[in-house]
Amino acid sequence: RISQLLPFSGTLGPMEPTTDEDACATKLFWNRTDAEQDECHQQEELRKRAELPIGSAPSTESIACHASFRVSLKEELMCVERGRLFWSEIPRGIDAQIHEMLQPIFSHINRENHAERAAFLHLTRAFLKRCGWQGSDDCSGWLRLYISHFPCISCVAVICQFVRFFPAIRLEIDFDNMWKTRFEPADKFGAERFISEGGLAGRRGRIEQGFFSW
Repeated sequence: RISQLLPFSGTLGPMEPTTDEDACATKLFWNRTDAEQDECHQQEELRKRAELPIGSAPSTESIACHASFRVSLKEELMCVERGRLFWSEIPRGIDAQIHEMLQPIFSHINRENHAERAAFLHLTRAFLKRCGWQGSDDCSGWLRLYISHFPCISCVAVICQFVRFFPAIRLEIDFDNMWKTRFEPADKFGAERFISEGGLAGRRGRIEQGFFSW
C-alpha cells in the first residue's frame, strides 16, 4: 500500500500503438508535421462522411407503401391495380364508416395517417364502391403490399381489421428496415453491389480497411 503513494520517478512517453489508427494519432500528438497533421485530419473527415447514412431515418413522412391487386366479385373480375404509391396522408372524402372499420391505435403518437392505413383506406373505399357495403365477403383475389419500413403495431391492427372485412382476399406483404436500408445506394447498380459485397456489414468492413468512397 505504501508503494502506491511513492512518487513516480520514470519518464512519460508515447504508448506503443496497437492499430494503424492509433499509430496515426500517436504520431500526430508526439512527432507531427503540418503535412502529417492535415493528412490525418483529412482521413478522419473521410471516415466520418463514409459512416453517415445516405437516406433519411424512418419517420411517418418518409415511409412509402406500394400496392397492387387483382380482385374479383363472385368469381368475376372487379378491379385491377398494377401499382400505386401511398404516403402519410389520409385520402380525402373517406366515409366515416370506413374510418370505423380501420381504426388506428394511439401509441405515443397519433398513427392514423401512416402510409399503410392510407393505402387500406383507399383500397377499402374502392372495393366497397364496387361490391357494396354487404358484399365484402364475396370479394376474392390478391393484394400485394411493399412497405419501405416495417409496420408499427397500429398498422398491424389495421391490416387485421381489413382481413376481417375481406377474408377471401389474400394479402402478400413485404417490408424493409429503413434503419439499415438508409445506408444503401439509391441507384440499381449501387444497390446490387451493396448487397453482393455483404450489405451493411460489408460496408463497415470496407470503412475499417480505409476504403471511404464507393
